[in-house]
Amino acid sequence: MNSRIIRAILVVLLQCDGQPIPEFALVQAAQMLCRSDNPTEDDVRERLREVEAQQFISGATDPLTKERTWTLTTKGIHKARQLR
Repeated sequence: MNSRIIRAILVVLLQCDGQPIPEFALVQAAQMLCRSDNPTEDDVRERLREVEAQQFISGATDPLTKERTWTLTTKGIHKARQLR
């Protein structure tokens, strides 16, 4: 299940074409792509942290709204294109 969630995260971000996506939307999209595994929000958020630690994605928190958004790094773009 973990590899499917990671793949879903990277594919969703690749489809965003460089535009940051709010964390709640990314989590929901990954859950939908992996619905046969029925991952929880916490499952997806754990994978987000793992992929961020591997430098495939980058997260930023808005200082005013505290909303976190995510984008692919150059390394992440390369990996996501391999997974398509």
